[in-house]
Amino acid sequence: MKDKKKIEINTDGWVQDRKLNIPTQQRDSDCGMFACKFAEYASRRAKIDFDQKHMPYFRKRMAWEIFHL
Repeated sequence: MKDKKKIEINTDGWVQDRKLNIPTQQRDSDCGMFACKFAEYASRRAKIDFDQKHMPYFRKRMAWEIFHL
């Protein structure tokens, strides 16, 4: 923001949270799905309980949500 919009973001009160022992992708083609799922879980403050084996389901579910919601 400071570089592009010349606006300073006030980060007072922000908390840095670093998760340990999170799942990692095993296939190069899953990086986007992992990023989306990490963002979704973080937005819900949900425990990260997925791993590589869940990616086929998440991919189908995301496609369904895009076309039906």
